[in-house]
Amino acid sequence: MDIPLEDEFRPAFAALTKALRQEARLSAAGRTRTIERLIAQLGERAALAELERSEPAIAQLEVARPIVITGFPRTGTTLLHNLLARVEGLWAPPLWQLVAPAASAHDDDAWERAQRSETATMLDELYAAAPSFRSIHPMDPAWPDQCNWLLRKSFSTMANAFTWFVPGYVQFLSTCDMRPAYADHQRWLRALLHRRQRRLGAVPRLALKDPFHMWHAQALLAVYPDATIIQLHREPAQVVPSFASLCATLQTVDTDSPRRPAEIGRFCLYILGRGLEALERARQQLPADRFVDLSYRELVASPGAVLRKLGARLDFNAEGVAVEEAGEWLERNRQHKSGRHQYSLDDFGLTPEVIDEYFATYRSRFGPLLA
Repeated sequence: MDIPLEDEFRPAFAALTKALRQEARLSAAGRTRTIERLIAQLGERAALAELERSEPAIAQLEVARPIVITGFPRTGTTLLHNLLARVEGLWAPPLWQLVAPAASAHDDDAWERAQRSETATMLDELYAAAPSFRSIHPMDPAWPDQCNWLLRKSFSTMANAFTWFVPGYVQFLSTCDMRPAYADHQRWLRALLHRRQRRLGAVPRLALKDPFHMWHAQALLAVYPDATIIQLHREPAQVVPSFASLCATLQTVDTDSPRRPAEIGRFCLYILGRGLEALERARQQLPADRFVDLSYRELVASPGAVLRKLGARLDFNAEGVAVEEAGEWLERNRQHKSGRHQYSLDDFGLTPEVIDEYFATYRSRFGPLLA
């Protein structure tokens, strides 16, 4: 089948669709939903190309000094992202824009209301299909969300391994050149910045977030050499079962033959292990000043102090209103408001000894941030 996709992204598309056929155990309904998603993502690519043709100034926009939040899944990246979104001069694109970033050239308030409504419907359908996911990862159309919404459109994100059991695809992404995907990511960000500039007259500094940026930090910094990566750290014995619970929950949506919990546990260790290897290579080869390490415990305990510290390090104003609004957001959306996310290592056939062996090097390097 001939698909309207640039050559550099065909291998990723082929790897994903092969894994979906051979590993994901899609149900009939799941297969239909998956095909619809892939077609929609191809359609978004066509819309972006048309927007760039009609608005050539988009290609000239600079994505300058972005702040990029990453870390293992379940380490507080969402919390920090939402706090940075309250800082004047920073902009964290909201979910409703990330879902459809190639906005209509004639978009207006009515279009925006419709897009927000469609995004809310998408979330309602997700939470209806996987009710416990709301307590695991609350989302809102107006809140900032992850870069994988953009990287999905080049079929090049580990987030697809949240949604489906696709170890073959994880293997592909662990070894492929991700620089074209991040160059494409930049195209989407320019489109978002162009829309914001047209409506508000300013091009803000971006605050971005995705746990899986840490898998590809070298590719990210090749495209954004003046980016600063904030890496969050949390005790792996807490990260692993929480991540496995997230994957197990999402992967029930498109299959009627889900993997056993122990398989999910091994799958998640495999993904995280690949991330550890990539992280170690990146931290050895990239300038140390491109990274800021942050403890999950410190963030949760003292979010205002963390904002001030980051502001001093990364040159943004984290005083006054920023800290106040961040505190108000944290209070409104405190942990467990949507229900408590419960999990344990034993639920996924894992033991403390396995975690100790897998994460010995990580704990040795970042131990003070995990205590």
